[in-house]
Amino acid sequence: MVESRCGILCSQCEYFEQCGGGCIKISKPFWGDSCPVKDCCEGRGHEHCGQCSNFPCALLTQFTYDTEQGDNGKRIETCRSWIGKAQCEVIPFNVGHFIQAVAKQNADALREYFTSDAVICWHDSNEQFAVDEYIRANCEYPGKWNGEIQRVEQIDGGIAMVTKIFSDESSHLVTAFVKLTDGKISRLDEYYSDCGEAPKWRKEMKIGKPITY
Repeated sequence: MVESRCGILCSQCEYFEQCGGGCIKISKPFWGDSCPVKDCCEGRGHEHCGQCSNFPCALLTQFTYDTEQGDNGKRIETCRSWIGKAQCEVIPFNVGHFIQAVAKQNADALREYFTSDAVICWHDSNEQFAVDEYIRANCEYPGKWNGEIQRVEQIDGGIAMVTKIFSDESSHLVTAFVKLTDGKISRLDEYYSDCGEAPKWRKEMKIGKPITY
């Protein structure tokens, strides 16, 4: 259940009763005339900050890592958990878990998200993979990675999402269109923000083929 705009768990706050049951239930905070995070979130029409395409933004980050009033990123992680819960209610596919399986290069977990005949296309490098080929390409990708969901929308037959995939050395935004069949991926089309021709190590794997349009 969403308890605040920024990810604070209002029910666990010592000022919960004084506040009136959390910031989502009041027009302005009890400690002042306004809260910039609350105003921004509501002004954009979001239930909480995790639904925003700019999440986590500079304003939310400043608040959560404030030396006196911050919580060292806890509220950002709470917003991320609310994203996952909301998706599970409307989509028979856990986007957050899938992205983590991709980023952590977990081959066994990844296989569970695809139909056996799924098609995966990396359009920037013009590569089309079967499931086992995609898993090899993803899980043998050099480096240690992590992933953050930026935005998820339902579309006809599946979902569209923007994620940030990053390591200590580089960061990429990925736009993906996911076709779902019985709750599993039957087609995945991905577009990377700054990716071109397939690298030498992947060419040497001799997997995949040019995309069939």
